[in-house]
Amino acid sequence: MSITSIIMAVWPALIVLIFTFVISVFFTEFTFVSGAKAAWLIILRFFRLSLILLLPLICLPWVFTLTTYFFQKVSMELVQLQRERNQEITPLRNWLLRPLQGIGVSMLIATKLIYLLEISSSGGIDGSIVLPPPSFSPWRFLITTTVAITVSLALSCLWTLDDLGIRLHNRKTGEVRMIGKYLGLILPVVLGFYGIISLSKNLSLLMAIQYLIQMILILYPPFLVFNVFHALYISRRENRLLQRLHVKTQIVP
Repeated sequence: MSITSIIMAVWPALIVLIFTFVISVFFTEFTFVSGAKAAWLIILRFFRLSLILLLPLICLPWVFTLTTYFFQKVSMELVQLQRERNQEITPLRNWLLRPLQGIGVSMLIATKLIYLLEISSSGGIDGSIVLPPPSFSPWRFLITTTVAITVSLALSCLWTLDDLGIRLHNRKTGEVRMIGKYLGLILPVVLGFYGIISLSKNLSLLMAIQYLIQMILILYPPFLVFNVFHALYISRRENRLLQRLHVKTQIVP
């Protein structure tokens, strides 16, 4: 795929990035940074988050090798339904649904981690923890990186299986079902967004929703770039991934 094609595939992310850049630099503190420093912080944040999400793709073949051993232990095998293969980059799926799914899952995991920290600190954590710190925090960077890598690997696996039309076949019952169908889209998005709002106990509902929108605008470009490049990676590595998954049966309509 050419550079022009890639730019056309990720242009919504570039539009949102430019929008937040202009607002933050020239008008107001829109994504938690403002003024001259926003000029490089916004770009740095975008590339940092995108890189953290994309790097785990390198580990995908090894992750699939491990999952294959698990399925073999429980009398399962992976089959490919040719009629359900779909590797096309589409606006609805790659520009809206999957970025929202990634953002929702990230917020859901972050919320659970914050709740655990709140319990361990006897309720000593307030809603300000969901906001970016005024200066670099190594501990916070480690947590956000861990969450991003976890989300990247989980979604990469599920999206790959879905794009290649791979389903789970129970050798005993003959049942064929979709892997990860219970993750869905609506549930993690709703729970993730609600969790972030509920953490902002010391803020008004309007202010909490405003912070949520700002966080979505920050995360949307990296997640869009991530899922578009994921689709490109799968199209180039399909045969290798199918070998690692030991897909023995191909069902053609």
